[in-house]
Amino acid sequence: MKKGFLLSKPAPKTASTSFTTQVTHTSASKSPPSDRFHNVIVDFILGLIMKSSSPIFSTILTTDPSALEEFLDNCKDQKVPLEKLSAIVNLGDVFLIMTQFFATLLNLFLLDDENQAIILMDSELH
Repeated sequence: MKKGFLLSKPAPKTASTSFTTQVTHTSASKSPPSDRFHNVIVDFILGLIMKSSSPIFSTILTTDPSALEEFLDNCKDQKVPLEKLSAIVNLGDVFLIMTQFFATLLNLFLLDDENQAIILMDSELH
């Protein structure tokens, strides 16, 4: 038995072109913009504060505020800016640097692909 296939008509000849095609490689795994979760994070934290009977972010204190500042400096690309947190700050009774620390920590968590997979998998189970 023959392998292959037979053409009933020969393939038409293709005309040659005088230009060349340039292909630009783009990575399929581009990192997401680091601010894409900011609104969600602010809404989440605002909801926590509004629903809590005790002040959450004013009761957590740090013995070394410079460590929080250093963390925020190291994560400046992922840091949730104070302008975004203004709705929370206007509530009063909020320790601002601690709120920004938790918002940035949550942003780092959400930007990680493995963590996103865990969150998405968990949401499909419920």
